[in-house]
Amino acid sequence: MSEQSNDPSAESLRVLVVDDDIRVADSMASILSAGGHEATPAYSAEAAIKMAARITPHAVISDVVMGPVSGIELANHMREHFPNCKVLLISGHASANDFGQTLAARSSGLQFAPKPVAPHRILEFVASCRTPRPGMEPAAGS
Repeated sequence: MSEQSNDPSAESLRVLVVDDDIRVADSMASILSAGGHEATPAYSAEAAIKMAARITPHAVISDVVMGPVSGIELANHMREHFPNCKVLLISGHASANDFGQTLAARSSGLQFAPKPVAPHRILEFVASCRTPRPGMEPAAGS
């Protein structure tokens, strides 16, 4: 049993996990499911776009280097059609510096992590996507 399921403040989020390496996508989805989230794997950006229209994800974790549609193009689509969805781009071929201008120009809801991504990093990213509950936000002026 997951300890997170005993935490009343834990909110199950819908997460779309996108990687053209089926093993990577399925592994990340399993980690997220074990953490109490609704994780759906997709094996291409095109499949992810179709799936996003069905499940309206809170978060997307996507490989960058895929073809013909890249993870960056997927992130741009998500920002345009699902502005409240946060995106974590992952890559074994590039660093955040390689995407500097592209990422900076687009969004603050976009993050980057090099592959391999540690399970705790995946769970931390998804936890950061939770929306504040009503009454939990600090009062104005405090």
